[in-house]
Parts: sequence; structure tokens; C-alpha cells
Amino acid sequence: MANGRIKGITIEIDGSTTGLDKALKSTESNISSVQRSLKDVNRLLKIDPSNTELLSQKQKLLSQAVDETKQKLEMEKEALRQAAEQNVPSDKMDALKREVIATTQE
Repeated sequence: MANGRIKGITIEIDGSTTGLDKALKSTESNISSVQRSLKDVNRLLKIDPSNTELLSQKQKLLSQAVDETKQKLEMEKEALRQAAEQNVPSDKMDALKREVIATTQE
């Protein structure tokens, strides 16, 4: 997650100019929420591993986590593209590139 490593970069995402941290905040919040729910389901599955309702919920949560991470990755890639167009300093570009790599690995 961003964890404040790329603060101060202003990028236009979905037509509005905003800090990249603000643009990613909602997506990261959703990812955290899904991860907490997934931990709860996994804990319950340890008690009853054959519960089909829990397995269904786990599948749904995993799918949602993948979708949210894809959305975050697309936002970061778009920010990187726009930063390159705006001639952002290389240290900030490197930070954006690291975020894209970290999100890709997620």
C-alpha cells in the first residue's frame, strides 16, 4: 500500500486533480476491509472446513480483493503515465514505480 511514500504528487485521475494519496485512499480502505473479512472467514473455516456457505463467502471475498487490487494497479499505472508526461522529478517517479511493482506483486 502507499503508506505515505509518494506524498506530494498531484495527478489528474478521473478528471479531477487530487493528490495521489487521496485518490488511492478509498481503494486501499476497501482492500483493508476485504482483508479483515477474509481473516474472519478463514478463522471460521478452521473450525468447520466443510461449511459451504463460508467457502462461498471466501471465494467472493477473494474475487473482490483481486478486483480492488486491479483497480488500485490501474490507478497507479495511470498516475505513473501522467507523472511521466508532467516531468515529475526522478525520485518521485521511482517511488511511483515501486508502488506499481508492489501492487503487481500483491
